[in-house]
Amino acid sequence: MKKIGQVTIVAVLLITLSAAVVFAGGQSAGSGAGSGEWKWERKITLVCPWGVGGGADGTLRPLQPLLQEILGVPVEIVNVEGAGGANGIVFAQKQPADGYTYVLATQSIILLDLQKILPFDYQKELQPVAKLVHSTNLLTSSKKFQTGKYNNFQEMVAYAKAHPQELSCGMLTATGQDSVSMKQTLAAALGVSVPDVDKYIKTVSYGGGAELSAAMVGGHLSLGVSGSEEIQGLIQSGDIVPLIAMSENRVSSVPNVPCTKELGINSFVGSWRALYARTATPQAAVDSLAVALKKAWDSPSYQEFMKNNAYLDRTGYATREETQALAASEYKIFTSYLKDIGILK
Repeated sequence: MKKIGQVTIVAVLLITLSAAVVFAGGQSAGSGAGSGEWKWERKITLVCPWGVGGGADGTLRPLQPLLQEILGVPVEIVNVEGAGGANGIVFAQKQPADGYTYVLATQSIILLDLQKILPFDYQKELQPVAKLVHSTNLLTSSKKFQTGKYNNFQEMVAYAKAHPQELSCGMLTATGQDSVSMKQTLAAALGVSVPDVDKYIKTVSYGGGAELSAAMVGGHLSLGVSGSEEIQGLIQSGDIVPLIAMSENRVSSVPNVPCTKELGINSFVGSWRALYARTATPQAAVDSLAVALKKAWDSPSYQEFMKNNAYLDRTGYATREETQALAASEYKIFTSYLKDIGILK
């Protein structure tokens, strides 16, 4: 009897221990327990609110195979373009908050939110996972259009003064950070208020980077605002001419191009891109993806991509908390800008 009792006690202890392990595993895998563990079981979707060929899409493409390898499940990129990024953000917000859909966002979405263009409260509905890059905007010119008219930024400004409304500037988000950087720069250079820039240069919105670049190469568009990484090939071919970098320092990929700070122009807005999730998403899934993103970001191949596209000129990766703080500070900056141009009271 004594021997049977000992065996029984051991068996009970083993069953109890096994149950505890199973229970803990179930908690961490699906409910967002404090361990931060998450079991990925199916395809992850990364929504890009802008078209193929632009900087936003280009930021995600090199991440895709890295995340698939790290997480062990397929990762797809879905481009839902239009309305300055609003269509993609709305699409992502409508998806289940189950940990399998994320969306790329920039300051342009902050501007949409401030103007009440989005049909929901952006800050309440979406939360950052991590910031990936912070690019530098370039004001560029079509070589075909500028030939015989101007050769550099100062000459372009003089031409715009002498030929109001002849120049047109293309961008992906005419209500976003592209417009802010362009108008702040040209207002200072022209010596006019930000709203009066429209009297000299027309603004044209494009759905994707490829469409914008084609218009510039063909000479149908005189100027453009792009991240320095988006048009490297066309700069190297000579089809697009960088006029000025809208930043505190020169861009490593085009070191001969002056920056706004050199000219005494306080215009440094550059597009940062971060992945966001619905706030109702299980925290364990968000934490797991954040860990995977950092691992992918630190990989030799992504670092090489960053270097080749001048993304290392500014601080790129940032945690959820750091990204949230950055967004909060830029809400203040863009609120002031929208008040200056009369959109907000």
